[in-house]
Amino acid sequence: MSDQIHNITDIADDEIANSPPISFPSSNNSQEVLVTVQNRPPKKTGQKGNFRSIEEIDPKYRHVFSYPYFNLVQSSVIEDALYTDKSMVVCAPTGSGKTVVFEMAIVHLLMELEDNNYTDDFKIIYMAPVKALCTERLTEWYPKFNKLGLLCIEVTGDTDVEFPQLKPYRIIITTPEKWDMLTRRWKDHRSLVEVIKLFLIDEVHILNDELRGPVLEAVVSRMKTIESSVQSAHRIEKLKAQYQGTVPISSTTTTSVARIRFIAVSATVSNPEDVAAWLGTKDRQAVYYKFGDECRPVKLKRVVEGYHCAEGTSIFKFDIILNYKLWPIIQKYHNGKPTLIFCNTRKGVLLTAETLSKEITVSFSAEQRMKLTALASTIKNKKIQSLVMSGVGCHHAGLLFEERMNIEHAFRNRDLPILITTTTLAMGVNLPAHLVIIKNTQQYVNGAYQEYSISTILQMVGRAGRPQFDTEATAVIMTRLQDKVISFGFKG
Repeated sequence: MSDQIHNITDIADDEIANSPPISFPSSNNSQEVLVTVQNRPPKKTGQKGNFRSIEEIDPKYRHVFSYPYFNLVQSSVIEDALYTDKSMVVCAPTGSGKTVVFEMAIVHLLMELEDNNYTDDFKIIYMAPVKALCTERLTEWYPKFNKLGLLCIEVTGDTDVEFPQLKPYRIIITTPEKWDMLTRRWKDHRSLVEVIKLFLIDEVHILNDELRGPVLEAVVSRMKTIESSVQSAHRIEKLKAQYQGTVPISSTTTTSVARIRFIAVSATVSNPEDVAAWLGTKDRQAVYYKFGDECRPVKLKRVVEGYHCAEGTSIFKFDIILNYKLWPIIQKYHNGKPTLIFCNTRKGVLLTAETLSKEITVSFSAEQRMKLTALASTIKNKKIQSLVMSGVGCHHAGLLFEERMNIEHAFRNRDLPILITTTTLAMGVNLPAHLVIIKNTQQYVNGAYQEYSISTILQMVGRAGRPQFDTEATAVIMTRLQDKVISFGFKG
């Protein structure tokens, strides 16, 4: 067989792997055992109105879903996600439970393998644009899928791992850059890449990013090339066997051909139909779903505040001016619940935190003070320690991983009332922010200031109000008065 395939342009990768992989051991034997297929509940068992019930899920996999009913978005896609092997693109508001679509696809794959008495190796790839999201997914999925004998591993820029080391793992959680680096020499590891059955893409809207979009595009295109290569090899082997008379002609129509199922989700992608067309093939077209804000489980109030910016005033100076406008906005909208503030630079995070810490008038109980003291003791930077003691936390890539995790944990538990961060936390990380403030809508890119993209704005706004924590939330956008009128359609 000819191993030649179409060349794919590889994207330069700047991630550096320096530490061992983050993974969890399993007490289960990784070797699969043949089982007898059980009768499963019929579709729509336990359905209540438009909401499907987990009672229609095979009891063996029911623990993956931690609630009795699926929401409207999940109930709308369940037919394709759980009962077919179609590739899918789902665009739905933040907090609508898009991760459950991934879990439905995993359960479908497991049921299909069980029905076919498949005992060979298989891989599931989950891809997210930021390490924080990968870590969150590993933490959430490990207890769920370890019960089913599926080992999970996180492979990101912090992990030093070679392809052969991934063999025992069934679910690989990674970033586009890391997977791009690992799969460039995929022909040297055909036995591993050829058993990939399911490819899950979170925050697929990064395709529109000038820097990261081409990496994701190259990775997905490479996976489609691998799929095509496996199918070609399968057809050639069948033709050889048929020609040599070792396999009956009829058996060629009953043997399944290796395929990769792609599932992509996003809250802000504007053209899911185009993404679906790209992920699908001529004989297996992908389906797409697009849901509006009416499906958002938490009611969101959007406020745009415009401030006068004199002609000739630099964006940096305007950013400092906004620091002194924050506390009145927090007092007006926070309702005693956590506040998340987005800044455009790491330096901006610190300057904002320092200014706010001098104005904040929140009093803490002895218990709250004790928790803040414990959190501050885990942080090496003395300045950030003092800010934490005043109730203001900082979060950016310059902090150690353990420090970021401790700060996130404190904010999630409402021990830390205010968290100031860069756009890192806008990508799907589940933090209970009742109030989100976007301080300034411009960022410094390639030597010049430019407006945030609408997609980036929507991602940050989407952090307000998570269904596990809130019934309503507020998002405030602070910008220049002229940008308020031009970009957001409001008059100041």
